[in-house]
Amino acid sequence: MSVPAEEAYPTANPWMYLPYIAPMLISAAAAVLVFTNSSIVGWGFLVFMALLGVLEPMLGEDHKNYRWNNSRLFVWMMYFYGAGTIVTFIGFLWVMAFANSGTDLFNLAAVIQTTTGFDMLAAHADDGIFRYLIATLLFSVTASMGTVAIGHELCHRLHEPFSVFLSRLMGVLNLFSYYAVEHPYGHHITAATPYDSSTALRGESIGQFFKRTFKQDYEIVWEIEAKRLSKLDLPIWSHHNRLLTGLAAEAALVISLTALTGFLGLFFFTLGIIQSHWGYKAGVFLQHYGLVRDPNEPIEIRHSWGCTYKVTNWISDGIGRHSDHHDVPEKEFWDLLPHLDGPQLPLGYMKMMGLARNKAKWEQTMVPLLIDWDENHASSAEKLLAMEANEKSGNPALIAHAKKQKQQLKEDGILKIA
Repeated sequence: MSVPAEEAYPTANPWMYLPYIAPMLISAAAAVLVFTNSSIVGWGFLVFMALLGVLEPMLGEDHKNYRWNNSRLFVWMMYFYGAGTIVTFIGFLWVMAFANSGTDLFNLAAVIQTTTGFDMLAAHADDGIFRYLIATLLFSVTASMGTVAIGHELCHRLHEPFSVFLSRLMGVLNLFSYYAVEHPYGHHITAATPYDSSTALRGESIGQFFKRTFKQDYEIVWEIEAKRLSKLDLPIWSHHNRLLTGLAAEAALVISLTALTGFLGLFFFTLGIIQSHWGYKAGVFLQHYGLVRDPNEPIEIRHSWGCTYKVTNWISDGIGRHSDHHDVPEKEFWDLLPHLDGPQLPLGYMKMMGLARNKAKWEQTMVPLLIDWDENHASSAEKLLAMEANEKSGNPALIAHAKKQKQQLKEDGILKIA
């Protein structure tokens, strides 16, 4: 498909930048809410998040491309989000320390009251389990988005050390430091193959996917670092190993958190980490679900599920245009192309992630798309891989399709008759 030069795209109007502030609003609201316990901010936060889910199907898709003359604004938006994530985490620490021992951690309440007149101690005097869970959810959601949505874009900005640093810092807050290494140097090479921990298999549920790939994430990064350090003639068991430095930073964080907030804080932090990692797996579950690739063939448009829903791309910095991102990983998110000729998800990310919680409904939606992919997108080598994946899927429709594939592959001479 021919693509017009960027100069031929219409120039984006100033108001078109505004929807991309959605992540900023989320992190800013979370930061304010965790400190103030404001019912107004809290209800506003819930309404805003619910509104995103409603607007996603209502506002539909956007297949157009624009020339963004002030694209640096997008980078500053991501930096602002990172700041909000860090402030929210500090707020979570304060809430847990106050709950554990009545401590005004870092004298934050005193400083805030002196500078603004707001009595933070009084606002948190009646805190209980519900408010502890809210604070946990706020830090978990913002840090999770900071790793796999906003941080995803930042970790690809290898020409900007601060962007990569901020990505890794947000990753440390929810024990995701490996992501900034695994994603660009692992996933972008192995996507849609069994070697990739971000590609869900056909017939696999989110729970099965989580269980299968959690350990694999770390194994992949260890292998990446072992190869890299071997080429540099550096020891793998050293501060040069980015996995080890990340784990050391995470260990320091957990020890410090426990010292500051006690085992109460550690308990709620653990809940937040579980939610964050689960949310991450739910997100990547749908990006390459069921797709296969011959490891000897390059990653192409057909190896990712595209999504052009406006809300999806506003809140995730264009991550829905995933096919083009894999085709040209260094491309800025605002320049990504929709590639409607490739496989497309039928709904936005928010709806698809909700659908994925029900394995039967998920497969009812995705199986016809996988069969279409097998017939219209797969290469000769991938047709054989798809047949084998269908046979192992446990899904009756895919197994039945595999029988037809086998016959066709025999007729085409791709599958040799024993």
